Amino acid sequence: MTTYVEREYTNSELSERDRAVVELVGRFRQLTTKQVRALNFANLASPTPADRTLKRLVERKYLARLERLLGGHRGGSAQYVYQLGRAGWKLLYRPGAYWAPRAVNLHALAVADCFVALKEAEQRAELEVISFITEPDCHQIVSQVRLTPDAYVELTAHGQKLTSWLEVDRGTEHLGVIQEKCERYWQAFRSGQWDGVFPYVLFIVPDERRKRAVHQVFQAGPAEAAELFSVCSVSEFPKFN
Repeated sequence: MTTYVEREYTNSELSERDRAVVELVGRFRQLTTKQVRALNFANLASPTPADRTLKRLVERKYLARLERLLGGHRGGSAQYVYQLGRAGWKLLYRPGAYWAPRAVNLHALAVADCFVALKEAEQRAELEVISFITEPDCHQIVSQVRLTPDAYVELTAHGQKLTSWLEVDRGTEHLGVIQEKCERYWQAFRSGQWDGVFPYVLFIVPDERRKRAVHQVFQAGPAEAAELFSVCSVSEFPKFN
């Protein structure tokens, strides 16, 4: 009788690109097939290398693939969603016991979409991404005010350096929550405790209707706070000026 023993793969078997894929998935918590292709295989016309890499990383437990397919957006084809597997959790030295959500995190994917849009703009030589820090690493406490943006972005465009906190809004939060966030940013700004130029706050929203609603929240606040906040739709980002 033959006994099957599952092979444990070592980190040394990972290529540089394999590890980059695992690190990126861990950074954003979840990524779609399309996002992985755009971020790690942008220089390849064929989807095959990305698909093979993802399949191999799932087989070796570095990644886990959610059973549910994410429906195609605007008629696009459905795609899989990936998150860290047990080996990936260990590779990245994640604390505590391994835990894998069963549901697709649409907000995490929306934040990743913003990074994809920036990197694609960078490939077109429209800007240069210096830094894109995701939560919780981008969270800050300024003069006892806790700021919890979805990402901190630093880039250069048209010869200028720009820094911003991104608030990726899927249109599901009550406008009162948006107002409370704005009040915290404004309080932190007025404290004068930030070292250097205070980043502006950009809300990225799903459509024009939500854009108008968020803009009204800005208008309801102090007039002098207007220049601190901006809002654009997903389709406008990062060309929102």
